[in-house]
Amino acid sequence: MHVAVIYSKGPAWTDSDAAQDQIESHKAYQHRNFDAGKLVMGGPFIDEAGGMAIYEAQSKEEVEAIVQNDPAVKSGFYLASLHSWRIAVRRPPSR
Repeated sequence: MHVAVIYSKGPAWTDSDAAQDQIESHKAYQHRNFDAGKLVMGGPFIDEAGGMAIYEAQSKEEVEAIVQNDPAVKSGFYLASLHSWRIAVRRPPSR
């Protein structure tokens, strides 16, 4: 199953220099999830309104556990909204 996660600014969001540490810890965590085969794709929205990630897992609960262990979510820097997602249309991978 696929789960879409929408990330938005949390209560601990800041535009200060400390924000870069939060963003870097989130990116490192996401790269580990990608390497583990759980994260399919993800990234920030161009308008800086947050970001999105698509996970592939056995259950929504598995993705909930992954997201709750994200250091930027744990700290309140990001909020995460999870949505089970069904792919209805898919283009074959480009070569």
